[in-house]
Amino acid sequence: MDVAGSPFIIENLEEDTGFLILQVSRLWEEFHERTMKKYYNMTHMQYAVLASVYWLVLHEKREVTQTILAKHTKIDPMTISQVFKVLEKKGYIYRQTHSTDVRAKSVTLTQQGVELMNKAVATIVNLDNKFFKVLGKNIVHFNNYLLTLLKENDL
Repeated sequence: MDVAGSPFIIENLEEDTGFLILQVSRLWEEFHERTMKKYYNMTHMQYAVLASVYWLVLHEKREVTQTILAKHTKIDPMTISQVFKVLEKKGYIYRQTHSTDVRAKSVTLTQQGVELMNKAVATIVNLDNKFFKVLGKNIVHFNNYLLTLLKENDL
């Protein structure tokens, strides 16, 4: 292949922000995946959905629907729907008709789900602290950059 005719303008992938984000996010997700499977018999995605429902219920004190969760997490609604089915079968959540919108279902954690999250969140916080430790005091700037990317690119 001829490099001169290539659509790639970056020769060194260490200068390609998108590729770096891909690699770092995959490493981070894999750390979560291994830990969640080993200790809690669940996937990273199941944890992310369950933890997000729990956070929204605790901190925003409102009913959580698939649409609200999709906007909050940036996870595709169909993926959330599939994860809800698995979490419901495992006994971690239950769904009921929304109090003001009969077309929607609200989701909340069962007592078993709350107990799981109380353990799993601590595990993930510890894992994230280890993963991001290399950033040191730069973590504040890193998070601010991520927030800027989210705010500027959110559709």
